[in-house]
Amino acid sequence: MSMRKLSEIKGEGAFDILADLIEPIGEIAEDKTFVALIRAGQKTKAIKHALKTHKKALIRAMAILEGENPDTYSPSLLRLPAMLLEVFNDPELVALFPSEQTVTSSGSATENTEATEAE
Repeated sequence: MSMRKLSEIKGEGAFDILADLIEPIGEIAEDKTFVALIRAGQKTKAIKHALKTHKKALIRAMAILEGENPDTYSPSLLRLPAMLLEVFNDPELVALFPSEQTVTSSGSATENTEATEAE
């Protein structure tokens, strides 16, 4: 079975998938190092960090996205990197982590406002 992208999951089934994904994705999303790497656009380093520190959460999330049983799911070493890149290149997932550019843009707008107020 192929990996489903978050953007492809629709209807009532999306509620079940979302409910199942909240815990593993939430665990990874709370990792400050992981979030900083994603926001900086360093996907490879973020994936490496997640692989080292969130193995069970990654396995659970990937199993759910593939429609497999998380308790018995065992992806092959050769399939694993491609699967992780699929997940972390999914626009719906990436949207959960604003990029450094987005954060910088917001900061710049604030700085411009402050400069205008100072004048």
